Amino acid sequence: MLSIRELRDRAVIRPVKRAVEDQLLDLPGVTIVDIGEKLRAGRRTGEQVIVVSVMRKKPADELRPGTRIPHHVLGIPTDVVEEQPVLEHIHRGSQENLAPRLRRLRGGAVAGGAGIAPYRAAYLVPPVVPVPGSYRRIGTLGVLVTANEPSATTMGLTTFDVACLDDAWAVGDRMVDPAGGRVHADLARAALSGRVDAAAVTIASRLDTSHVVGGIGPVTGHAGTYPGERVRKCGFGTGLTLGVVTSVDATLRLDHGDSLGIRVLREQIRVDTSGRRYCGPGDSGAAVIDPGGRVIGLHVAGGRRGRVGFACPIGGVLDELDVALRTAAELVGP
Repeated sequence: MLSIRELRDRAVIRPVKRAVEDQLLDLPGVTIVDIGEKLRAGRRTGEQVIVVSVMRKKPADELRPGTRIPHHVLGIPTDVVEEQPVLEHIHRGSQENLAPRLRRLRGGAVAGGAGIAPYRAAYLVPPVVPVPGSYRRIGTLGVLVTANEPSATTMGLTTFDVACLDDAWAVGDRMVDPAGGRVHADLARAALSGRVDAAAVTIASRLDTSHVVGGIGPVTGHAGTYPGERVRKCGFGTGLTLGVVTSVDATLRLDHGDSLGIRVLREQIRVDTSGRRYCGPGDSGAAVIDPGGRVIGLHVAGGRRGRVGFACPIGGVLDELDVALRTAAELVGP
């Protein structure tokens, strides 16, 4: 957990970071602008700085004039690291039999941590996929929600990236359970904005649903988060993993493919792990949950080595989609 001094220093840096982040993101190769601790030779210094991530660090003599990241911005030191966030979905050929190759969560009810894939396929080419062809995109159904309207329709949360595929999406697009092959949901609403990458799908009324997230337990509500908080997520790709929130200030450049291009997500939650892996392909849409069972974010992207993840704060997701979490208290009643 950060000390009072470190939290105070971040509060001082935050408005400066917000003021200059677009300028920094416009520099060649920059992928993330964040606030974090400066490292020297891999060692912690305790100094809070603006952290600028790039695809590849280059020697100063290889940089063109005007493209070098400054050592200080408006009096705030910077630190440059190598990191490239990527959207974490799986692509499978549309004619492949998905069930034998993907993990199925136990239990018959639709619940958080299960897989989801649009029935509609998209034509993709290398380097996104090994060979050109028609592919389905697979991610995670993170947690159940209900519509903020009298019907209180049961829906599941995932990301825009997973449920919408590209700019040809439409409300009513069918969704498939990739582990079983059944059509079990329809796209209801979606948001891809400066702070949210999310979608809600209506679960078929014939199916049982559960407020439990696989491997974690009941959802009790939602909350904000802070650096130092321990969290868990259950993704369709990597299952149950543990991490620690290290920032709530990450601004990312994410490649959504030819149809949607590069999009910027601001003030996202960063989660790091001391274990071997926190996230991987197939985890987009997973709910990130605190020790009390409260959802704090919706996992969207990760670093290429799987040790770092990024999540949209859940408050923004619920507001933009106009939905409410389905919780244990709601089902049990007063």
